[in-house]
Amino acid sequence: MNKESFIYGINSVTEALEHQSERIVKIFFLENHKNNRVRSVIRQSNKKNILSEGVTKEFLQSLVSTSKNQGIVATLKEKNYFDSKTALHYLENIKSPLVLILDDLDDPRNIGACYRTANAVGVDMVVISKNRISLSSPVISKVSSGASELTNTAIVSNIAQFIGKLKQNGFWIYGSSDTAKKDYREADYQESTAIVIGSEGKGMRDLTAKRCDHIITIPMNGKVESLNVSVACGVVLYEVLRQRDSI
Repeated sequence: MNKESFIYGINSVTEALEHQSERIVKIFFLENHKNNRVRSVIRQSNKKNILSEGVTKEFLQSLVSTSKNQGIVATLKEKNYFDSKTALHYLENIKSPLVLILDDLDDPRNIGACYRTANAVGVDMVVISKNRISLSSPVISKVSSGASELTNTAIVSNIAQFIGKLKQNGFWIYGSSDTAKKDYREADYQESTAIVIGSEGKGMRDLTAKRCDHIITIPMNGKVESLNVSVACGVVLYEVLRQRDSI
């Protein structure tokens, strides 16, 4: 039996309809709703012959464990993920690829926000550890506005070993840390690049940090010592985009 996952929220379901409708098994919506945007989604799904059903708010909440679902939930066929070998093979065929590595992150909201930025910037692949949070969490898809379902993802057993293989393939590895001395704007991201973001509070694991070519930081001019991990991720990724767009 094929595994299925859930996404919820108008934006997330709309993105899935527009870009991966073949993965949608069924859409559940709040019966007797009066939301025009939900009606629009249902009309789109009907045009694509996707099953939909009006249900109670209790049923919707039972699917995704939250009442904040905007009255719409979609069931998806499980996404195909890359492993270490297939990820490396895929990246070999891209000129100056950009990879985002999430090292030890376990907060689904931070992960979702990182995915949203990664997709907006055009990251070629997001890499996470096999032993961390399940990407089937509907919270990740909701916070990412569906980007987690639309972005290439590799699930690897060992982040440090995967970084080593990336380096063998010519990647430069930049780890982010609030204790580093090198300003993130001083790095050169023109070549094949991997950005490593550690968990909030703990940062990157020691072994991961040792595999990085450079440890970079975002200068803080105020009294706070660091940014939220997903905000820091966005700042660095958009610097990569700025440098590459200026070529």
